[in-house]
Amino acid sequence: MTSVGEVKLALEQSCEFLRDAYRSVREAQAALDEAVDLLVEASANHHESLVPAGFVKARERFADELDLIVGSLDLVQRLAVEL
Repeated sequence: MTSVGEVKLALEQSCEFLRDAYRSVREAQAALDEAVDLLVEASANHHESLVPAGFVKARERFADELDLIVGSLDLVQRLAVEL
């Protein structure tokens, strides 16, 4: 049988993983933004854009992913408090 303490510890670890995920996604977002900016700048010398369509789509989805992580973190923290 699992104790309440063990569940709280698991929830604490989950919170840490979610915080790490948030930081990683933010770093990825910043790196992609930088890459897109460089490609946009380089595109000025070409007849068509050098920015892959997938980059634009990924850029748009970062906000949703960050919201999902934050929402999950909030739920896990609230559950830990309620135990």
